[in-house]
Amino acid sequence: MFSRTLHRAAGALFAVSVLAATPALAADAWKPAKPVRLLVGFAPGGSADTLARLLADPLSQRLGQPVVVENLAGAGGNIMAYRLSQSPADGYTIGIAAAGSMAITHVLNPKGTNYKPADFTPITLAAVQPNVVIVNKDVPADNLAELKEYFQKTPTATYGTAGVGISNHLIAETMLYKLGVKVPHAAYRGAAPVITDLLGGHIAMTMDNISTAAPLASQGKVKAIAVASLKRAPQLPNVPTLDEQGLKGFDMPTWQGVFAPAGLPADVLAAYYAALQDVLKQPALIEKMAGLGSEPVTGMTPEQFGQFLEKDRQQWADIVKAANISLE
Repeated sequence: MFSRTLHRAAGALFAVSVLAATPALAADAWKPAKPVRLLVGFAPGGSADTLARLLADPLSQRLGQPVVVENLAGAGGNIMAYRLSQSPADGYTIGIAAAGSMAITHVLNPKGTNYKPADFTPITLAAVQPNVVIVNKDVPADNLAELKEYFQKTPTATYGTAGVGISNHLIAETMLYKLGVKVPHAAYRGAAPVITDLLGGHIAMTMDNISTAAPLASQGKVKAIAVASLKRAPQLPNVPTLDEQGLKGFDMPTWQGVFAPAGLPADVLAAYYAALQDVLKQPALIEKMAGLGSEPVTGMTPEQFGQFLEKDRQQWADIVKAANISLE
C-alpha cells in the first residue's frame, strides 16, 4: 500500500515516445524580453530553493534574460503556488514546486485551497532526491527500532517538517503509522527553521531530503537513522534504508518540477521545455546536483508530466486514506 516508487512511475512515462508529444515542443522561437521570476515556496536553504538557484544561472544564459529566484515561504509551498496560479501566463513567472502543493494539498483538502491543479501548466519534472530520517544527536536512538522505543517512552517528543501537507510531512506520518506510534507534528515555514530547532533540541526528528541531511549527519550535528528509499544513498552509505529495517517496500523520494500558470502559450511552453532539457543535461549542473544528492530528470514532456502528476495524486490519496492522515 505504502510503496511509492517514483522512479518506476516516472520510468513508465518516459517509455512513451517523445514523438507522440505535442509538435510545438520541437519549436524554440520564444525568447523573454525582460527578466523572469522563478518562484520558490520555501525559505532559502531547502532543497527546492537550492535547485532553483542551481537552475537560475544556466537558465538565464539559455534564455538570454536574468532568472531571478523569489522565495515565497509558507503553508507548505501553497502560498507560492497560489501566487503562481494568479500570475499572467506570459512566460515571465514560473515556479519550482513539489508534491506538497501540486498533489497532496488537493488530496488532504480539495475544497479548502484557493487554487486547483487546472490552474497550472506543468513544464517538466526536474529532479528527485532520497529522503532521510534524522534526529537530534542527543536522542537515544541509532536505528529505527530504538527510535520507535524512544517515541513510545517519550510522549512529549515532537517532530517537525517545513509545513503541513508537504511530502516530507506525509512521508514521516506514513513511517510513524507503519511503526505504530503517534508523534505530534510541528509545522514550520521552511526547511531552515526546522533544522535550527532540530539542532537546538526543540524537536526530536525530521524527515528531510539528502541534500540537507547528509552534510549534517556527516558533520556529526545530527544522527541519520534511515533512508526512505529502497536503495541506500551514496552520500550516507552506512545508513540503512527503512526497508532494510523492517518497513518492507518503503520507497518515498522527493520530487521537484517546474510549472507555469495555466494557459501558457504553446511557443512559450516549448521554449521553456527545450531550455530546461538543455540545462538539466549540462555536466556541471549534474555534478553540482549529485554533490547534493539530487538526481536531474530529463525527457519528461509537459504531457507526460501531467500524467505523472495524476498518478502521484492518486498514490497520495491511497496513503492519506490508509493512514487516516488529516490537516489537523
